[in-house]
Amino acid sequence: MTKLRTFALAAFVAARDSMETFGTGVQLDFSKFVDAKYGTAGKRIIPAGTVIEPVADVDAPAYLCGPASGTAGKLALILKTDAEEDSRADAVTGYGAYSGGVVYETLLPDASGNPRVLSAALKTQLGSYFRFMTYEDKR
Repeated sequence: MTKLRTFALAAFVAARDSMETFGTGVQLDFSKFVDAKYGTAGKRIIPAGTVIEPVADVDAPAYLCGPASGTAGKLALILKTDAEEDSRADAVTGYGAYSGGVVYETLLPDASGNPRVLSAALKTQLGSYFRFMTYEDKR
């Protein structure tokens, strides 16, 4: 499968200058992404905009992340780019993540319903670091 890589700003970013980058990035524990929407083991793809959090494994690196649980007060980040399991093109050192900023809630992959919104638990976990807007195309 050929995958087209894009280097533009993610569609869910509402205000480029508001976005705060989390350190030098995070590692993903692909084995934690078990939902069928991510694909099967060895071929998982985690879309940009997915809400992630550090895993609690004792021996794990400090910022080894899995999907967010919605636990209030626990650090939550938003993945900057798509992440592909066992990719030979993605950096071995990890993936970029946002720790704050203004985003279009309706364009985040974890949003659902009509209109698309994040669960109250995920919004609480993201805390006051992110501001949410509704995306509307008025062309």
